[in-house]
Amino acid sequence: MTGFREAIQAGEFAVTVELIPGRGAREASQEALKETAKRVMATGRVHAVSVTDAPGGNPALSAPAFAAELAREGIECLVHLSCKDRNRNQLEAELYALQRAGVPNLLCMTGDYPSTGWLGQPRPVFDLDSVTLLEQIGSFNAGMGYPGPKGDVVRTVPGAFFVGGVVSPAKWTEAEVLLQLAKAKKKVFAGAEFLVSQVCFDVRKVQEMLQLIRDADLRTADGRPVPLIANIFVLTAPTAGVMNRGAIPGCHVGDALLAKVRAERENSTDKGREARLLRAAKMVAAVRKLGYAGVHIGGFGVDEKAVCRILDLAECYESVSLAELAVDLVDAPEDSWWAYLPDSESGGILSSGVPAPRDEFRKDRAVQGNFATSMRFHRLVFVPGKGLNGAFLARERKLEDKKGRLREHGLEHLSKTGLYHCIDCGDCGLYACAYTCPMAECPKCQRNGACGGSTDGFCRVYPGQRLCVWYKAYHRLKLRGDVKTLESYVVPPNDWSLFGKSPWGATATGRDGYARRQWLPDAEPDAEATDGVKPSPDAPRVH
Repeated sequence: MTGFREAIQAGEFAVTVELIPGRGAREASQEALKETAKRVMATGRVHAVSVTDAPGGNPALSAPAFAAELAREGIECLVHLSCKDRNRNQLEAELYALQRAGVPNLLCMTGDYPSTGWLGQPRPVFDLDSVTLLEQIGSFNAGMGYPGPKGDVVRTVPGAFFVGGVVSPAKWTEAEVLLQLAKAKKKVFAGAEFLVSQVCFDVRKVQEMLQLIRDADLRTADGRPVPLIANIFVLTAPTAGVMNRGAIPGCHVGDALLAKVRAERENSTDKGREARLLRAAKMVAAVRKLGYAGVHIGGFGVDEKAVCRILDLAECYESVSLAELAVDLVDAPEDSWWAYLPDSESGGILSSGVPAPRDEFRKDRAVQGNFATSMRFHRLVFVPGKGLNGAFLARERKLEDKKGRLREHGLEHLSKTGLYHCIDCGDCGLYACAYTCPMAECPKCQRNGACGGSTDGFCRVYPGQRLCVWYKAYHRLKLRGDVKTLESYVVPPNDWSLFGKSPWGATATGRDGYARRQWLPDAEPDAEATDGVKPSPDAPRVH
C-alpha cells in the first residue's frame, strides 16, 4: 500500500480513517483504538489513519503523542494540528517532536473554541491561524532560522512535512461560502498541498465547493491542481441530534435528515448500522464521480469492518448515476444560497456549473456599523500621498524618535476603544477586516479570514447574538465593489512586542502587519482599501 503523500501526488484515490483518542493516557478505549488502527491499516485499503486534536475544544490525549506511538508501530498517520491551545513557540515544539517521531502528514486547522477544562473554561490561545500555521510549517521545512551566539543565523535540520488545510462546504449564505473559498486560496498560497472538506451531508454543496476550487484554479507549489478530499461521516442518531442542535462547529444536520436517521435506528434490528454505512457509501461513490481526490472516513465506532463495508458498497454504486445517488444525499436548508444554478436534468439536486447571481447584500447598521466613517478617515490619513498622509507620517515618526515606542497614546486608544473595542494589541488588524477588529471582536482572533464554524452569518461562539466579523467584512467591502481585498494578501501573526504601544507609530515606521503583508500573486490592490503598494514578486516571504 502506498503512503498518503505518494497516493495524493500520484492521483490515486486516497482513503484515511479518523481516530479520536479522547481523554486520558492509558484508558482501555485508547488501547482499543490503537488496535483498531492496526486492523484498519492491515486491510490494505487505507493510506493513513487521521488523529484528531482535541475536537470540540475539550481536553484529550495529545494528537502528536498518540501519532508518534502509532508511527513506532509502522502505522502512517495524518495528524490534526490546531491553533486553539498553542502559541507559535509551542507549535514549533510540536513540529520538532513530530519530525523526530517520523510523522510526516499534517492537517492544519484553526481549531474549535475551547469549551471545557479543569476548574472551568480555559483561555483560548489562537496565536496563529490556520494560514499562518501553514506558513510556519513552510519555514520549518526550509530549516527554522534563529539568532546564533555570534550574531549569525543558525538553521535547524529541514523538515519534510506534507501539509493540508480544511474547507467547509456546509455554508448557507453567499458571504460564508465565498469566505471559505477566499481562505482556501490563502491556505494554498501559504503552502497547503491538499484540502479536506468539513463534514457535509448535502452532495450539491460538496459538488459546489469542488467546482469553486476548480474555477479558482488553485494549484500547489509544484503546479498541480490542489487535491480536495471529502469528509465522509458515518452518522449515528445521537450524533445527528447533536449536530442538529448546532453543538458541533461547522457541522449541520437538518430536521429531515435527523428524522430519517432516527427512523432507521428505530425500525431496524441493527439500530440503523447498515443504513448509515449505506449512506456513507453513497457519498463515497458520489464524490468519486465528482472528481474528489479521496475520502476521509470518520464517525464514532468506525472500525475496519465498517470501512471495508463502506468501500465495498461504494464500488457497487459505480454504475449508478450521480443524480440517482444525490436523491438520498440532500441536507441543505431550503433558503440556502447556491454558487451555481441548479441542473435541470437532475431536478435541481445537482449544480449545473453555471455561476449563480451574487446578489446577497446587507446594508443594515448591524453589518455596516461605522464602516463609511472609518473609510473616510482611512482615505484622509492612510492612503500614501493623499490627504493628510504626509503630515500623519511625519508626526508619528517624530513622536517615535522623541518619546520612543512606550509613549502615551491615550487619545488614539480611547477613540479605537469606543469605535472598535480595541484591546491595545499594538499591531492593528482593522485594515484587514474592513474595520472590524479581529483581535477584540473575533473570539478566535482570525486575521486571515473566517473560521469554519459560523452559521447564517453568526459567530460560532455567540450563535444568534454576534455576527461573524468576516461576514460583516464581506458585506462592507461588497458594497464598495472591493470584495476581492478579502483574498488579496496574507496577514502575518500579531507581533506581541507591540502590545500596549501606539499602532499608528508602528504603521508609520513599517513595523506592523500592515507593512508586512504578503500579497497573493493575482491580487489587485485597491488604492483606498489597502494602500496601493504591492511588493515585487521577488520580495521575501515573512517566516
